[in-house]
Amino acid sequence: MKILYGIQGTGNGHITRSTQIIDALKKYGVTIDVIISGCNTDKVFEKATLGPVRFFKGFTFAIQNGRIHVAHTIKNLSVLRFIKDTQSFDASKYDVVITDFEPVTSMIAKKNKIPCIGIGHQYAFSYKIPMGRRPLFPRLFLKKFASADYSIGMHWHHFDQPIIPPVITNRLKTAKKTKKHVVLVYLPFENSDSIRTFLRPFKNHIFCVYGSANSTSQPFDENITWNPFSKTTFYEDLSHCSGVICNAGFELPSEALSIGKKLLVKPLLGQFEQESNAIALKKLNLGMMMNHLNPKILGNWLEKKSTIKRKYPDVAHQISLWVMEGNWSDVQQLINNTWYLNSKQH
Repeated sequence: MKILYGIQGTGNGHITRSTQIIDALKKYGVTIDVIISGCNTDKVFEKATLGPVRFFKGFTFAIQNGRIHVAHTIKNLSVLRFIKDTQSFDASKYDVVITDFEPVTSMIAKKNKIPCIGIGHQYAFSYKIPMGRRPLFPRLFLKKFASADYSIGMHWHHFDQPIIPPVITNRLKTAKKTKKHVVLVYLPFENSDSIRTFLRPFKNHIFCVYGSANSTSQPFDENITWNPFSKTTFYEDLSHCSGVICNAGFELPSEALSIGKKLLVKPLLGQFEQESNAIALKKLNLGMMMNHLNPKILGNWLEKKSTIKRKYPDVAHQISLWVMEGNWSDVQQLINNTWYLNSKQH
């Protein structure tokens, strides 16, 4: 079997999740070519596992001061380039396309009439799960942006819907001793001055900050450490910390929950998926949320102890089994296996 695998490069979550699934699939001897769109090449840290990678511009959001900038997003759209990339791509050698909400490979599959499988959190929004406001455009966007013939949605809970648990990186399999006063902060769309003002008053804690929107020349700043993004040090800090402050994406909160770290999330304003994720976390009592960098909420959160730990099975392995079996219209066994194995681990 030869697979074309598309990964949405906006944020690290799609790449982290897809890397685990690709690694599981390669154990069956399949050949996989990867397309990544929506990011620069320097954002990809797993090239050895991913194998041959091609980068396309695709589509992505323009972010400013912690919210989506609609005008800049529209201005940066390259529709003609997208059409050229998808029309000129030679897909004759592929048996199936898998897309993690990546539009270039989704369109290549349609054009060439190749079966397309969608795997990712965004596909859960086709079902009755907790959601924020529901205007027409966000719903159409999630449905059409990277549509697939067969889709597998992921979430922290099944909500009695045909979705599966999240894929967790194998970097977190080894438990580490928690440092009670250390907090991991990953807010890539906030500038460092805003983050500094937000965190500095809480002198009894050390905040390990990654990925602020503009860099700072000070690696050590009173009770704040500013870190360039590194998979190695990031996961070391995630393993040791007592809690995580981050945007309301899907992958990092999933990782935090899998090792029992308390969560404080700030949804990216104007991003339907993140606003909905924050609502789901609150409804499931898995974390706290704030709509802006609110020191009062932070103070209350720092006083809380985390007693929540969600154990997830090897979902990437279960997905690889399902893909290799080839009966993609039947997802029930995959759903049963992942939630059944999950319940046995509690």
